[in-house]
Amino acid sequence: MKALIALFLTLFCSLSLFAQNAKIDSLQKVIETTKVDTVRGRSLCRLCKQLQLISEYEAGLKKGGEGLALCEKKNDLKGSATCLNNIGNIYDFQGNYSMALETYQKSYQILERNKDQIGIASCFINIGIIYKKQGNYFKALEYYQKSLKISELIGDKEDFATCLSNIGSIYNEQGNYPKALEYQQKSLKINEQIGDQKGIAACLGNIGNIQAIQGNYPKALEAYYKSLQNNELIGDQIGIVANLTNIGTIYQWQGNYPKALEYQQKSLKIYEQIGDTAGVSISNSNIGSIWLRLKDPLKAKSYAQKGLRLAQEIKHLDYMQYGANVSYQADSTLGDWKSAFEHHKLYKQYSDSLHNEEKAKEFGRIESRYQFEKEAEEAKRKEQEAQRLAQIETERRNNLQYLSIFAGILLIFGGLAFMGRFRIPVRVLDVALFASLLILFEFLLILFDPILDDFTGGIPIEKLIFNSVIALGFAPLHTFLETKLRQRLVSEVKPATVNESVTPPKSNDETDPQ
Repeated sequence: MKALIALFLTLFCSLSLFAQNAKIDSLQKVIETTKVDTVRGRSLCRLCKQLQLISEYEAGLKKGGEGLALCEKKNDLKGSATCLNNIGNIYDFQGNYSMALETYQKSYQILERNKDQIGIASCFINIGIIYKKQGNYFKALEYYQKSLKISELIGDKEDFATCLSNIGSIYNEQGNYPKALEYQQKSLKINEQIGDQKGIAACLGNIGNIQAIQGNYPKALEAYYKSLQNNELIGDQIGIVANLTNIGTIYQWQGNYPKALEYQQKSLKIYEQIGDTAGVSISNSNIGSIWLRLKDPLKAKSYAQKGLRLAQEIKHLDYMQYGANVSYQADSTLGDWKSAFEHHKLYKQYSDSLHNEEKAKEFGRIESRYQFEKEAEEAKRKEQEAQRLAQIETERRNNLQYLSIFAGILLIFGGLAFMGRFRIPVRVLDVALFASLLILFEFLLILFDPILDDFTGGIPIEKLIFNSVIALGFAPLHTFLETKLRQRLVSEVKPATVNESVTPPKSNDETDPQ
């Protein structure tokens, strides 16, 4: 079974390399034969990307520069932005982050002129990646959030999921593993919904990285194997080899050196077939480290020195340090003290350079944390200020409403007093008086409710007692007002005056005149 898998990988990588070389040949033929500058410019741009995939970085930069010049000459905005993006990718792979950032920023300016929202979202992701590699997590998150907003607005779920995954990677770098997993799983869910197998594989690989850092090796292996299956399904050789390397590293950390060697050798074979110099370098150094554990320092030295030499060729400082360190350990085991001294000196030299880079990154992290705290304090201050203004506005509104209600109650009782001037049924008077007193009672309950809450602590039975006292106070008030109104009503009814003619009753003794 293992032999079949190895055969499959060998055939697959051979076909991939053949296809890649065929693409390069096809692009070169177009570049040589076409008379249209726009086509030639864009073909050079595509060739730049293909050369980057096989680690031909300098050649890729040259072709990308030629393509950019032609696209700018023909005012081809889309072609220019794509060329700059591909050139920025090469600078990124070379570790030249300042040039990568500058190039991506130029690409963004062109995309903004062209109003290419899809391109802008992708460009922001690239800029965020560079800031992350520089240790400036605050700026990285800023650009990821910008891309996230645009992707959501235009409905680009692929970039949206990528942003979530990248944000998860930031949390992973900061050691916030629960948050990192949360964002990777959100990204994984979206990728599964849209059927993006490459995105699924990337998320699974990131989840494996998080589990590995936490020392949960079984979970890490599970995620890496799932990611590997997805990459094999879509034929992503870069993803395949990355997972093989990660699986080999986990086995090495577990002390299972035969399995670790098996997977690192698979990785090395694929890296050699696809022409990835950086991959070949790290795989050789990894294999050298494993042979040291397997007590074969001669093989360890052979592999480590090859890894170091290739890393020096592409000027990959991290791999240079690693290769020098493994070479130094192999030389020491063999007793070759002169070579051990030279490799140790190189190791210290590269370590110092990396230390300076790490110090710069750490400064970026400190600056990012400061910015986070500053932003958090500012957000908290704004929230408190907003709450204070809202409270003032609420109090002003409530006071106006209280005054309006009080004025209305005064008008109601004024109307009751005025009703005494007219002849109205006593029943109507009673109803009007009862309604007025009920409104007054409800108003007092509303008015004193906050005070009662503070005094009683919101205990229902105590509030009921106070409300009952207020209600009982209205009984004598009702009687008093009712009596006054009835008196007023009676007093307004006028008696007969002395000038009015009244016919006296007749006496039985009187007779009618003749």
